[in-house]
Amino acid sequence: MAERSVKDLKINGVGQASGGAYREIQAEGIARLNGDITCEALTANGTLKIKGTIHADEFSLNGTGSSDGLLEGGKFELDGMFKVGNDVRCNSLHVRGMLQARGSVIGETAKVDGALKLEGNAEFETAEVYGQIQVGGMLNAGKLKIDLEGPCHAKEIGGEQIVVRQRKGKRLLDYISPLWASRLTADVIEGDDIRLEGTKAEVVRGNSVVIGPDCEIGRVEYKEHYEVSPQASVGHAEQK
Repeated sequence: MAERSVKDLKINGVGQASGGAYREIQAEGIARLNGDITCEALTANGTLKIKGTIHADEFSLNGTGSSDGLLEGGKFELDGMFKVGNDVRCNSLHVRGMLQARGSVIGETAKVDGALKLEGNAEFETAEVYGQIQVGGMLNAGKLKIDLEGPCHAKEIGGEQIVVRQRKGKRLLDYISPLWASRLTADVIEGDDIRLEGTKAEVVRGNSVVIGPDCEIGRVEYKEHYEVSPQASVGHAEQK
């Protein structure tokens, strides 16, 4: 059943409600929102389906869900799995689980403990990934840190400071198939300070470049500093 007051919306058990403007939305169980939603805060525990776009100053989901349209707002927290049929635009993003989007994700800060999979681009001021990130287009962050835990990919990666690290020890999936190996692949990686491990890229371009173990790089272009591990492969390195 769904109870709606002038400003708030509460759904307990199995229920649905129409779109509109609300102050707070609280959902416990299985909830469906039909239409575009605007609210100050949305908190859901269970399953949440949104047939439309949503703008929320605070969005928190513990469970699974999906949204057909754009998801935008201030603070986005996910514990579980959520699929977005369009873009995600927020100030801060924290994923503990998996977030998938058919569009792009744009925000100021992002922390991913799990997986972030996008068909479009990703753009942040700072981003920390402990797990997997797969971006169909450009991954751009002022400060980017990736601790590899499975396959990661982006067509191009750009940022001021880029750090990619391998976890200590290998997972079982690393031995079973290269497709599931903890490895970052990209066409181009460009930044100011770049430190890479477990990365395969055609071109790495930066001011200071450190190529660590298990890297396979076609060409490195650097301005001031360059290091390469004996456990890495670099086709050509050139100081610009």
